[in-house]
Amino acid sequence: MRKRKYSILTKVGIFYLLFTLLSFLVTAIILHSEATKHMDNILEERLKQREHWVKILIERRPERVNKKDYATVTPVATIPKAFKPVYKDTVLLHHETGRKEVHRKRINYVTVKDQHYRIEVIKSATELYRFKDDVYEIILPVFIVLALVIILINYLLSGYLFAPFKYILRQMASFNLTRKQSFRQRTTSTTEFYHLQQLFEAMQKRIVNDYEQLKSYTENMSHELQTPLTIMQNKAEHLLSDETLSQQQAEKIKIIYDEVMQLSRLGSLLNLITKIGNEEFTDVKEAYTKPILEQHIQSISDFAANRYIEIKTTLSADHAFKIDTGLLDILIRNLLKNAVSYANSDSVIYIETTSSAFIISNEGPELEFDAATIFNRFTKGKNSKSLGLGLAIVKQICQIGKLNISYQRTNGRHVFSIEEKTFD
Repeated sequence: MRKRKYSILTKVGIFYLLFTLLSFLVTAIILHSEATKHMDNILEERLKQREHWVKILIERRPERVNKKDYATVTPVATIPKAFKPVYKDTVLLHHETGRKEVHRKRINYVTVKDQHYRIEVIKSATELYRFKDDVYEIILPVFIVLALVIILINYLLSGYLFAPFKYILRQMASFNLTRKQSFRQRTTSTTEFYHLQQLFEAMQKRIVNDYEQLKSYTENMSHELQTPLTIMQNKAEHLLSDETLSQQQAEKIKIIYDEVMQLSRLGSLLNLITKIGNEEFTDVKEAYTKPILEQHIQSISDFAANRYIEIKTTLSADHAFKIDTGLLDILIRNLLKNAVSYANSDSVIYIETTSSAFIISNEGPELEFDAATIFNRFTKGKNSKSLGLGLAIVKQICQIGKLNISYQRTNGRHVFSIEEKTFD
């Protein structure tokens, strides 16, 4: 599964939201803790005050002590040693509201006029718990509003802030060595985008300059090589037509002639590979494979017939690749030539096109090299007279045309399959 991609602003927004959420949580915890301490202190002071008034009532009006709904006084014989006031929360019926509410209770022992008493005083703690709940009830809506604002700002500003960056990306995507185009800078006040434009413009100029130099060198080299090769080829042909040559001399001249032809073909193929690599084939359109296949099958039919090879086809009229027609012509010609050249004599070559795939297969001996290197340049069998460039050219064309090519050996057949790349 491909990892999902996010824009920089979205990532920044997500990190900011997470940081804000963490900050809000920490703030809420601190506020909750401080609010609890503050309310505990208030309740403690109020309970102490009530206990103080109870002590006064015990001294002055003891008969009214237990008539107070907030206090319970019980005479005891002794006071526990090292006793400290105890606070407890309990649920009681509130005398005013008539509802059960949380109350805070203070239990203490006092001595009044040589008599020991156990005093319990209570105070409603509902406000404390309500206040503690209010902390989260306030924090949560504020965070939600802030999150929505951040998302909205991210959506509105992404188009404006990143417009120069997206423009640079479009310029990069449309850059083509074969087109004489200059980089049109876009005015931006963002330092990073300005530097990115400067860097891309400098790289573009350097790449174009290197390309022009390499192209000029390749063309000059090809021309300079072809001239002596043509002269050598013509001289060899002239010598071969000389009837005064002995058999041995004719055979040696024939070897020279074959090597010259091989070298000439090698130069042409390497020049073709360079042109393909430089993306000089730019007439990209919907190219249907059926007419091109039929044309090349007809051209190679005599060669196949001499080796008793039959070519069977199942062609779809709708099958097409979005590619330069010149490149598609080279691709099909090389695959068909490869199949006929390496097929067993008296065998069948199958060619099939469906709505999405192009498949060609032929019977043939096992490979003499690793199948993983079949598309590498100069990969060939030990006794092969091939240059080992045909399938390398096919692979390069597929890469430029965004096509997937695969090879497998199945039931004694070499199977090549080409499909358009799919993007998730």
